[in-house]
Amino acid sequence: MTAERNTAELTALLAEQKRVEHALRSSEARLAGIISLAADAIISVNGQGRITLFNSGAEQIFGYSAQEILGQPLELLLPERFRGGHPGHLEGFGRGPVVSRRMAERQPIFGLRKNGEEFPAEAAISHMEVEGERVLTAILRDVSLQKQVEAEHRFLARAGETLSSSLDAERTLASMARLTVESLADWCVVYVSEGAHVRRLEVAHQQPGQRELATALREFRIDMGQPFLAREVLVRREPLLLPVVTPEALESMAQGGEHLSLLRRLGPRSLMGVPLLSGEQLLGALVFISTRPGHSYGPVDVEFALGLARLASLAMENARLYQAAQRAAKVRDEVLGIVAHDLRSPLNSISLWTQVVERQIQKLGSADLQTRSQEALGSIASACRRMSRLIQDLLDVARLEAGRLSLNVSPQTPASLLREALDSAGPEATGFQLHLEAPEEASPVLADRDRLLQVFSNLLGNALKFTPAGGEIRVGARMEGEQVLFYVRDTGPGIPAESLAHIFDRFWQANRTDRRGAGLGLSIAKGIVEAHGGRLQVESEPGRGSTFSFTVPTVPRAKPR
Repeated sequence: MTAERNTAELTALLAEQKRVEHALRSSEARLAGIISLAADAIISVNGQGRITLFNSGAEQIFGYSAQEILGQPLELLLPERFRGGHPGHLEGFGRGPVVSRRMAERQPIFGLRKNGEEFPAEAAISHMEVEGERVLTAILRDVSLQKQVEAEHRFLARAGETLSSSLDAERTLASMARLTVESLADWCVVYVSEGAHVRRLEVAHQQPGQRELATALREFRIDMGQPFLAREVLVRREPLLLPVVTPEALESMAQGGEHLSLLRRLGPRSLMGVPLLSGEQLLGALVFISTRPGHSYGPVDVEFALGLARLASLAMENARLYQAAQRAAKVRDEVLGIVAHDLRSPLNSISLWTQVVERQIQKLGSADLQTRSQEALGSIASACRRMSRLIQDLLDVARLEAGRLSLNVSPQTPASLLREALDSAGPEATGFQLHLEAPEEASPVLADRDRLLQVFSNLLGNALKFTPAGGEIRVGARMEGEQVLFYVRDTGPGIPAESLAHIFDRFWQANRTDRRGAGLGLSIAKGIVEAHGGRLQVESEPGRGSTFSFTVPTVPRAKPR
């Protein structure tokens, strides 16, 4: 019985051992499958620092086959500058209490591919003891693409700042070219299209010893009938990519022996070019050149360069539009000045002779003739005043648009401003109920008195124009923090809601059938108030009148000593 029992127990133990071995083999197979399929590099080294595991992910990242690398020291996968202290770091980690940790906590880590190319990486490392031997395993991820995208975003942000920093298109493009040679290229050549001709605007580089070469390339005359670096880009208006610049390709880009000699001194190994386009208009081209051994531009780089070209084209178009607007503004100002002078001269003559005729009629004419003449001469004088105001309004609009409205500011008391504004209303205010609401305790404002009275004249003129006879018009002021708020409130018909958004637009009138004015008064008033650092606004409801109000900063208080 004992022998049978022992046999049964031994059989059970053997069966259990086989089951465990099978489970172990299955587990190892699954682990091997996971390791093999992992996209990250999984690398193990033994106690001597020799590689014992190198999965397919590692083969893809480093460019070595497992057969080539197994048994080799781990330092083979590291750039030269990291190899010296690496074995000591591994040994220290293997003996320490921490079983696993992320690498690159103190400084970035880099790997070295078989072709000599370095790449940034993220990694985690662990250690364990297998059959009495310390084994270290690292899981490493190539983050080249991630770092490249981050760098491209930073570069585009800087390029955007550079391109928007000036409205001088050529200076901006030259600055952008110098920026590109910090990261995207070793050389950047900017071509600008000028009708049927092309000019090299900038040849940027980062090599101090190549300044003479850059100058020679920039000044070399371009013949559009012969090949050169950007000709295909400019003619076809499409990107050009040469991952590898062969001697034959270099010769095909040369405009003669002298030019070929310059290109050989340049030594391009890879290049790409992209057009600068604004709609259908060709503005120029950008050519990026790499002279680094082993570096090659690819489709991803071209897409990035196209994005940069779009930014540059937009900046060039903005600069062109700005310069065109400046030229138009200058012409407009000159025309306005001439028109104002040419209109004022006859108006002054008409006004002067009207006064002369008026005096002569008073001396010599009959009472009936004097009455009729006074009416006619009054109409002439009124028309002259309106024309003079219109000319002044046009000049003020031009000054406001150009930011050249000059202010002669000094402390002004709100009460005196309001009283003078009402006094200036003149006969036109007859038949209206005018109310002055001016608190004497309001702080003085820092303002150009004549310009603020011009604002009141426009606001009061509107109120008198649209308020029915007998209606109320209130003119007042009150303190609002460090500002004084002035207002003109009427009991007129009010302003429709759809008109409020346009009320301060130049040449705009709520009532298109009313041509008593050119629609400039409120626009000018707004510009004058804003030039003082204040704000003009309106509140109105149809049938309930309108309130125009504006703020003006008070005189700054003296700081206590």
